[in-house]
Amino acid sequence: MEEAEDKLSNLPKFILHNILSRLISEEAARTSVLSKTWLDTWYTFPCLCFCDLDFINEIQPTEDIPRKSKDFIEYVKSRLLWFWDRRLAIKEFYFAILDLRYMPNDLDLCLKLVGESVEILSICLPKYGSISQDENGQGRGECYVLPKGVIEVKSLTKLMLEGGIRVDQAFMNHSINKFLSLRELHLLHVLLEDKQAIERLISCCPLIEVIILMLLSGSMKCLSMHGLQKLNTVYVDGIKEVYIDEAASSLKSLYYCYDHRLNTPFKIDFIHLKYLKELLLCFNGTTIITEKWFLELLPKFPFLETLEIWHCILSDTINISSVQLKYLRVSDCSNLKEAKIDAPNLLSCGFEGFHRSKPIISFLNMSTQLQVRLRISIDDFDVFYVREVLQNIKPQNVFISLSLSIFHNYGVDGPKLELLDIPSPPPSIKHMDLYILSEVNETFYSVIVNFLLLCCVPETISWVLDTCINPQAFVEFFYETLRRRKDDTKCLWREDSSTTNYSPWRGTILESLPNFPARRNITSRLHYLE
Repeated sequence: MEEAEDKLSNLPKFILHNILSRLISEEAARTSVLSKTWLDTWYTFPCLCFCDLDFINEIQPTEDIPRKSKDFIEYVKSRLLWFWDRRLAIKEFYFAILDLRYMPNDLDLCLKLVGESVEILSICLPKYGSISQDENGQGRGECYVLPKGVIEVKSLTKLMLEGGIRVDQAFMNHSINKFLSLRELHLLHVLLEDKQAIERLISCCPLIEVIILMLLSGSMKCLSMHGLQKLNTVYVDGIKEVYIDEAASSLKSLYYCYDHRLNTPFKIDFIHLKYLKELLLCFNGTTIITEKWFLELLPKFPFLETLEIWHCILSDTINISSVQLKYLRVSDCSNLKEAKIDAPNLLSCGFEGFHRSKPIISFLNMSTQLQVRLRISIDDFDVFYVREVLQNIKPQNVFISLSLSIFHNYGVDGPKLELLDIPSPPPSIKHMDLYILSEVNETFYSVIVNFLLLCCVPETISWVLDTCINPQAFVEFFYETLRRRKDDTKCLWREDSSTTNYSPWRGTILESLPNFPARRNITSRLHYLE
């Protein structure tokens, strides 16, 4: 074993660095205690990641934060100076901080020390005006002005700027014909002074492959992308009009999110992108998507495999027909009464945010691997509603996974579910994820358990037990309820411990519950006894 470790340590430094690059930051740092070789490997690792949360925790006294912030900056500078003095190249630099009050000049110095060989540069600051406060506790709305020296880095392949960073006109004008190696551009919630500068910047990046723009509401109304032959992924959020010309024929993924605060019509032109594989459209909640829209959209994109539609008003009936489609998701879309889906290669279909509607969802020529994922939020323990939603999935042998979120107004008595005349057995599904999202005391456990037993019978069930419920008490109550009902064939589930993938209730789960954290996912396999 020692010989094997010696062989690993004797590998060339660039191979050891490559190994570290495949680990998360915490795991890479732990390798420094293995030996002097690994300590030196870690200390010369050219991918540097700094976050002030490593110095400032959530329970830090307020008066200690300025001192801790300064300690963090001094640590960053000392690490960068160590590389600078030894003329070691830095390939990746990630910097994140919560408060700008103590460091604009320091950040300029840090970026200078990073040097001109950096390939990936990421700067994450608080959103504009959200964190920084003056002595009276008022938001100061400060922004960090990106220095022009960043433009001079010809080796830069990825630039990510997030939060309170002002990208002024001088920076953009200076950047023309500078970012010739840039392949990824991420601008998230930055402040733009020149609304057209981004178009000019993008047009001068011939190798650009990924463009992600999440801009402040109203900061940019129109975006046109021309001549970007290498473009592969575009994510745009908060821009009213988007145009992508036919030169971007290699584009595979397009995500367009329309800001719901902009109560004006939007326009997105991407018809030329016939090789598109992923399309996500997030609207403002008042946009109407008709059956004709689906019928016209899918034939224009014969290679489309993933389609997601968010926040819109649908027609009463929609027909979705595609041979290539593999993943479909419809989220928070109202008015739907019936969906007919003819997609023989569809593997996953998700519907969530029903707005109390009970759409009939029918699948034609479906794949044997199809999984239907439903998400329902309930606050009135309406057993009939949940049952009808599940029974409206046709045919009924489809693999159904249900995410059920339960809300309850604390102090309000639950319904007497045991008095309801409900036919049995309840519908069977493959899996349920149960989320209890409001404070519940032990006297209310019976309502929750009765509700679950009457709604459906999942083959497997997972609970996400938050701090609002006692996980030990709830799981024990559920188990004991099943035992008490062993003679009632209408409502009995039993645990199947024949598989090693799921722990027996009485054996492992209950014994380990005292060690569970406040939020824990517990899974067990159950069967309905007829």
